Amino acid sequence: MTLLEVVVVLLLFAIGVTLLLPALTPRRNPRTAARIKCANNLKQIGLAYRVFANDHDDKFPFLVTNSLAFGNVSQAWLHFQAMSNEMGSARILICYSDRERLNNIMTDFGMGTMARAYSLSTKSNSAVSYFASLDADQTLPNTLLSGDRHLLTNSFNVDGRLLLASSNLTAASWTPRQHNGAGNYALSDGSVQQAPSSALATQVRLQGIATNRLLLPLLP
Repeated sequence: MTLLEVVVVLLLFAIGVTLLLPALTPRRNPRTAARIKCANNLKQIGLAYRVFANDHDDKFPFLVTNSLAFGNVSQAWLHFQAMSNEMGSARILICYSDRERLNNIMTDFGMGTMARAYSLSTKSNSAVSYFASLDADQTLPNTLLSGDRHLLTNSFNVDGRLLLASSNLTAASWTPRQHNGAGNYALSDGSVQQAPSSALATQVRLQGIATNRLLLPLLP
């Protein structure tokens, strides 16, 4: 064979492999892909919390007096807005499995005269898929920090917005609306867990604090 023939054969072989590779590669389940993206979102959110705390005497937004989230027990979106510098993009606040809010993906954190059509402040809680903890502590690595909003609400709810994740609460669970009955949550140490309801209930009991108030991004 001449050099030209060898090159042609190799080229045809490469083209054939390129065409066959997609067919041979297992397709990822769309639900699995969405859950992985959700976990990545929470990883970035957890990192934003830690960077914020490092700049504010180890305190998260709820306890920082000059924070938008200071003492706020009704608007989950403000807890994330308070970390706008650390997050960069509001896009990460929507889980791709949250079909009810998927059309509300925002990209920036402008407020007031700086608010644009895609600013979080224009959609507030409707552009958020995750709860925000009011009692998480950076010194307690097992405390729930943030996670999917599809938590089962029950008698431990306060005013419909705050879910009390107490060490006595053994029935903590996810609803089936997202992730096929499972869910994701971030801990104060920055790690993200993908867990079924049984593992969530165990995590609640092992947080290291008696009660952790989880602020859900509910709508009026």
